[in-house]
Amino acid sequence: MKKSGIIIVLLLMLCCFSCKTTQPGGWRTVINKSPLEKIVTYHFAAFDSQDFGMVTGFAGQIFYTTDRAATWKQSANKSFDLFTLEINGPYIWACGDKGNVRVSKNSGRTFEPLKNFGRSEPDHCRFLSFVSPDNGWIASATTLASTADGGRTWSILHLPPDSARIVAIDLFADAQGVVMDRNAGLYFTGDGGKHWHLKRLVSPLHKPDLEVHTSPTVALRFQNPKQGMVIARIKNPFSYTIFYTGNGGNSWNSRILSTDRDYMEGTVYISRDMNTITLLDSEDQTVSVFTNR
Repeated sequence: MKKSGIIIVLLLMLCCFSCKTTQPGGWRTVINKSPLEKIVTYHFAAFDSQDFGMVTGFAGQIFYTTDRAATWKQSANKSFDLFTLEINGPYIWACGDKGNVRVSKNSGRTFEPLKNFGRSEPDHCRFLSFVSPDNGWIASATTLASTADGGRTWSILHLPPDSARIVAIDLFADAQGVVMDRNAGLYFTGDGGKHWHLKRLVSPLHKPDLEVHTSPTVALRFQNPKQGMVIARIKNPFSYTIFYTGNGGNSWNSRILSTDRDYMEGTVYISRDMNTITLLDSEDQTVSVFTNR
């Protein structure tokens, strides 16, 4: 009996240690405000820290802040509406309507065009993930492509035929990434899309809303093939919830990020270091930024 008790205690300790090393820490709100009253409509917001963030607005307007949203500056850009952003150091990408794809190499001060990808709404580009200035993924709801030259050219990647419409993508290393579809399938590749293996987001407590919207309402980041997180909104009862895995999607845990119903029509972004989350309330045009530092 004593030996059995010791074994049980050791197993419980191991379980607790595993949970502590795979789940995110305490998230706290550091920004909750309307970024720019003068923008009539903005579509997406992304912060890679509590200091630096960007919003995309109507008719290609892009604004950036370096002081926790206290002040904003307008980027030099010409394009149609842009519906998503990706930030990796001083490089920032945006894409949206009419196939427009843009890149900034100077922390958002100016943007220049890249090769078009996608079509007009509702078949527009709405997902981006770049692991370096040259290597990235881009996607509409139905098509995924990669680039090895910073977006001057795009190469179509073929997902398995049983995959559904895309709701999130993440390229976490060269040739290694994951695509999530509206059926909660996560398709992993380790060879640049030549082969895929399927895992599923399974949560007995929460059923995520995985409908495809104009801008991303689901966010996906992985540090490596094992450790990652998905953020999605739950319809009933409403919340934005973080799902996290430490074993490549074999099992999932979850924690609620926000129950504010203003984000029922919102968008979400996870920074590449997975320490900053941005929620945009598209109805009231308010941004909330959460940090895990």
